[in-house]
Amino acid sequence: MVFLTAFSKVLPVFLLILLGVLLRRIRLVRPESIADIKKLVVNVTLPAALFLAFTQVTIELHYLLIVVTVFVACWLVLLLGRRLHGVLHIDSPFMPPLLTGFEAGMMGYAIYGAVYGTDNIWRFGIIDLGQVLFVFFVLVPGLKRLSTGATSFRETLLGFLKTPVILAILAGLLAGQIGLNDLLAESSIGESVLETLRLIGSMTTPLVAIAIGYELQLRAGEIGRPLRTIAVRLLIWVPAGVAFSLLVVGRLLNLDPAFQAAVLTMAILPPPFVIPLFMPNAEEADVNFVVNALTLAILVTLVAYPLIPALFPPAVG
Repeated sequence: MVFLTAFSKVLPVFLLILLGVLLRRIRLVRPESIADIKKLVVNVTLPAALFLAFTQVTIELHYLLIVVTVFVACWLVLLLGRRLHGVLHIDSPFMPPLLTGFEAGMMGYAIYGAVYGTDNIWRFGIIDLGQVLFVFFVLVPGLKRLSTGATSFRETLLGFLKTPVILAILAGLLAGQIGLNDLLAESSIGESVLETLRLIGSMTTPLVAIAIGYELQLRAGEIGRPLRTIAVRLLIWVPAGVAFSLLVVGRLLNLDPAFQAAVLTMAILPPPFVIPLFMPNAEEADVNFVVNALTLAILVTLVAYPLIPALFPPAVG
């Protein structure tokens, strides 16, 4: 019964994903349109939701422990991945990046917000911040070295600071400190502005789900290497996520179940979807390996996610 209740919370996301699959099958929407939808999410709808959510956040020192721990864990798993080539019999240089980092922007916020509400996505944002720092300052520079050569720290830092999601989080924190929400809520025009941001932010989950469904397909070719990679990824991150959620976030920091659910949501997410963007000169076998691994990881996330609200039920009301 508990699982069915939890599944019902996630079912709308599944149905929207199936809608995306249908749109591809009947060719009602072009691939170029899906690319534009993803740009809209990353640059407009998700930043709007994050801005509003982070205006409600009170900055606390123990959040820094979460950020640092997630960053270090991602970095250590990347180093571990570089030593697992022989064990897994996978000679692709893109295997280690597939073991670490998480697709929070185009999937995590959407499924977490669908179950726990957009007002709570700041909790997921705190968990996400450490891995965002890792992706920008460790993973992406490493991928660039594999494809186009090294990039400077200045370029990496500027790219990080120009990211709409990061700008939205920082702006939300600043707005919360100066009480901007309360000021806007005092007038009908200001309340209309807030409601407009809420409407824009609420578009994130349906747009992301449709885009995921549209692009959800396995490429022809081997499936063994992707399966082994995602299996090892889960064997690393699921136990680590459970331990961190229960022992650190729940017991040590005494944070609420929605925070613990955010940790487990992160643990089962796919690798970052940006990985294929840094494979311009890669062999077709490597491209198929990465795409199939990402697709399998998405399917695992969708199947496993109902277990999280079953363990940590969303607050009612």
